Amino acid sequence: MMSIATPVAVPAPVYSVTDYRRYTRATQWLNGGGAVLAIALGVFILIDPVRRTSPDWLFWLIWPMATLHTVEEYIFPGGFLRYFNGVAWGSSDPHGPLTARRAFLTDAVAGVINPIVLLGMSLVYLPAVWFFYSVLWINGFFHLTETIKTGRYFPGAITGTLLYLPGFTAITYFYVQRGIISGLDLAVTFALALVFTAGFFYQVRRWQRADSQVTR
Repeated sequence: MMSIATPVAVPAPVYSVTDYRRYTRATQWLNGGGAVLAIALGVFILIDPVRRTSPDWLFWLIWPMATLHTVEEYIFPGGFLRYFNGVAWGSSDPHGPLTARRAFLTDAVAGVINPIVLLGMSLVYLPAVWFFYSVLWINGFFHLTETIKTGRYFPGAITGTLLYLPGFTAITYFYVQRGIISGLDLAVTFALALVFTAGFFYQVRRWQRADSQVTR
């Protein structure tokens, strides 16, 4: 008698809910603390007419806008990881492959390091800062398009749409008008940002494949 072989179902990776809660809370504390400092800097810049029109200060507004974005993602209303994994990524488990532990490194820890890198770039070659602007502009566009595509609110979409897209565009226009950054600078930094973003999604896919191997 002939038998029809049935495919063996490979179980979806199982992620730790305990890790999710622990690292999400750590991300909230780190992002929240960074947001307080960054917003204080933003107020310091905006309350003074000289600073808010100075090329030496204006680019720093990227920091408070970025921290407000992470506050929306992880603190209020939060839920970024569940949406990214379960809806945008289509994972069967909303706790991965972008786990809270991995997001702690890519968002919270990076959020501490990035202002230091930003300072170094601004001192060496200011147009290099637009790599950060480009990455976050792409991020804001991603949040907006995912929200429209799925019809479900993507945590981070409000700040991404109302702060990132118009805010970064206006700041960029300020520096372009003064001849401080050129079209070539923008093209190069935007291209690098696209590569960086693609690399991040590629890494998420690698995590998913690696985690699936563990469950076999």
